[in-house]
Amino acid sequence: MGLIVLSTILSIILGSCAWLVIGDKFPLNEERKWPAANNIFIYAVCLLLPVYLFIFFTF
Repeated sequence: MGLIVLSTILSIILGSCAWLVIGDKFPLNEERKWPAANNIFIYAVCLLLPVYLFIFFTF
């Protein structure tokens, strides 16, 4: 349970950092972009599995 919570928190933090670097990109190929919170959520969801697997195999 702790692994899931830790990976979720880290993915939210890394998703926020990714949003700061990449910016608002979603939806792709559209002129009008979604709010920042939606983009941060998408980045965090995309990073959830890689962060979980990294922590799982490292520790």
